[in-house]
Amino acid sequence: MGKLIELSTEELLRKFGSGNHKPGSGSAAAFHGLVSAQLIRTVIELSKQRSNYKEWLPELNRMEAELENRIYLSLLHFFQLDSEQFDRVIQLRRSRDDEKNTGKKLALKQELDDALLLATETPIAIAKLCAELAGFAVFICDHGFQSARGDSGVALNNAIAAIAGCLSIINLNLLSLGDDEQTEQIRIEAGRLKAAHLDLSSKAMERLAMLEKEAERHKAFHKELKELSSGRWVNSNLSYAEIEDLARRLQNTLYKYHDKISRQGEPENVIDILKPEVVLTKILNYDYKELTTLGQHGINDGFFEIAGLINKAKKTVRVSKSFSKETQNFTAAHELGHALLHQQSVLHRDRALDGPAEGIPRDLTELQADKFATFFLMPEKQVKSLFKQLFLTDKFVINENTVFALTGGRLSDFRRQCKDLRDLARILASAEFFGNHSFKSMAELFNVSKKTMAIRLEELQLVEF
Repeated sequence: MGKLIELSTEELLRKFGSGNHKPGSGSAAAFHGLVSAQLIRTVIELSKQRSNYKEWLPELNRMEAELENRIYLSLLHFFQLDSEQFDRVIQLRRSRDDEKNTGKKLALKQELDDALLLATETPIAIAKLCAELAGFAVFICDHGFQSARGDSGVALNNAIAAIAGCLSIINLNLLSLGDDEQTEQIRIEAGRLKAAHLDLSSKAMERLAMLEKEAERHKAFHKELKELSSGRWVNSNLSYAEIEDLARRLQNTLYKYHDKISRQGEPENVIDILKPEVVLTKILNYDYKELTTLGQHGINDGFFEIAGLINKAKKTVRVSKSFSKETQNFTAAHELGHALLHQQSVLHRDRALDGPAEGIPRDLTELQADKFATFFLMPEKQVKSLFKQLFLTDKFVINENTVFALTGGRLSDFRRQCKDLRDLARILASAEFFGNHSFKSMAELFNVSKKTMAIRLEELQLVEF
């Protein structure tokens, strides 16, 4: 018999389907293992090419060496050997059945039993190798290149199928063997392989269930993207409470699907993912750019630098870099509010020097966009939680203890400096020390101006003057 591995795929498949005994089921199981080994190699190679899998590089290298130096070569050997051994078993069986002489028949039976024992050791060896492969496949399913989990899954299930096939061969052969020490050892090996098969099958089902769950999550994610970009909130005269609900929905989407939106690890807190430009580009498919200047806009009392510009027809948002980073961030969130809430094709934001423009006559669309930006960048729950964490209270009230913890000075001196509620709110918004603890200011943590943060603290009634 020539080498099976040298046959073309078509020729090999024809032999498996020819109704002949060679190559048989043991060779088929070994072939399953060979395919599994090569798929695992592929995933290992893809994983090694990517920096985010460096943590697992030592184990990947170890598995690759085992595949190359031992497992693949062994399976290749058994792929051929099983066919040859089984052919010998069939020939001996025919000779025994045709033999008329009782003595010779008994001798042939013994020779057949010996050959069958050898032929049974081969599927045991194949199954053991495939159990190793299945273990490798489980590892790369979990820690290898995640976009190649199709290959990992096929490798895993091919190896498991090979084990199951080998168990069928082993138990079938045991029907033709007697009850002695050698066959008992085979039964013990079969029991171990069965336990391994059950364990690996369970792991395969767990990983399939995980992929199904991811697919459902992916479906839910795209449904949410479709809903958010549907324009359903445009010109719907939402109340501020309803605008806050919309901002909260966006925040939840950014947090829940952070891996799909930003391709980064899980954020430490919600604040880290409150990036309006991410929503504009990744969810609403806007072209977002920060430019040196957007020019000036003339109104009754003069000309003012344009802070932001949205063109809904062209799906573009531009933010001027003429302002501070904090104001740019608020402006981007303001334009995001326009994208979700308003129909006008082109809208611009002027005089955005410090977050919401207080005391300046503004139309409803600008007020709504400002409110949206406030709710989006400074969520009530997170602001209150951080405020309590930093200042150890639900509401800051001026007294000797709180003033000393805040400034290290006297109450009378503080009252001379702090004239009203806004002064107090601004001091707290920019504070970097309280008691024995230093920290980043709330304005810096929420990436807004001190005035904007102060106004939010007032809105949430976190300060009392």
